[in-house]
Amino acid sequence: MLAEIAAFALVMGSSSLFDFKAPALYSPRERAVSNWRLESARNLGATFGTLARALTRDSAKLPRCVRLNNYWCVKSARWNGEIATDNDGHVAFASAREGALVAAQLLRRYYVDLGRTSARAIVTRWAPAECEALAAVRQRLVRASAGATKLDAHAKRGLSNTLRARWLAAKGKGGKQVALSRAFAPRIQLMRAPSIAPGLGESAKPLPAMSVSPLVRLASVDVSDKLPATQSRMQSCTGENVRIRNYAAKVAEGVADGPDADLKLFDAAGLPTQALPRVMANMAAVEIGPLKPDFALIIKVVEEQTAAWREKIER
Repeated sequence: MLAEIAAFALVMGSSSLFDFKAPALYSPRERAVSNWRLESARNLGATFGTLARALTRDSAKLPRCVRLNNYWCVKSARWNGEIATDNDGHVAFASAREGALVAAQLLRRYYVDLGRTSARAIVTRWAPAECEALAAVRQRLVRASAGATKLDAHAKRGLSNTLRARWLAAKGKGGKQVALSRAFAPRIQLMRAPSIAPGLGESAKPLPAMSVSPLVRLASVDVSDKLPATQSRMQSCTGENVRIRNYAAKVAEGVADGPDADLKLFDAAGLPTQALPRVMANMAAVEIGPLKPDFALIIKVVEEQTAAWREKIER
């Protein structure tokens, strides 16, 4: 513990180091912005011991958004201060201030422009359930498989064995005779590949049960022994729905009666109310845990952004 406090004092104790300005660079290998420790020392409101341990421990164990100066885990959209993104699209900001400004701007867009006034409505867009995207992909694969089956019904031997296909193979495109070496090249017996769309290539043949791996069954869109799409989707989204419900409840804490009540973040003119800083603090507490941003940072950012919004409204 003494070593941790000594290391923390090196960051906090020297005013020249604390005020040092250097270009913020993103390191893909470390998945962090070069100045994240300095920004954390300036802007995180955790207790001394918690912050000291956080800044001196292995950074890989910290919430990744702390290392990105992005305490609200905002996704990329070419924001001001955005210098890079991680593999999941989270923004690496040059400073924590810029990350907080973008979070305030995004909340206003959700509330004023998109009409998402409750905590649940905001969270389902801010941190959507991943299973929803997976279910959509699965539905597209099922539709593609159904379309291929319809084509196969018109070409019992496969599209490659229709009279037209054999004529094109012999004559070439435009009816020109092709070289014998190409038109009558001997067939080579290749290892059978999984049939993504039966009927579009070689004729579909039943494969031995032991040779079909789970991955091949997914690629071939074999959903005959699966649950119906709606039932499978409900089961796969159960955990995500619980996460969203808990997140929304935390966002509404101390602000609204529940996750579905109006948070009243902005007034009729589109200017923030006293609820906005509290909601921002609640959201950051979910995203980065006990390493919460200093409330003074949030207040300062909201005041700065309010002046900009008021000037835009009065024009």
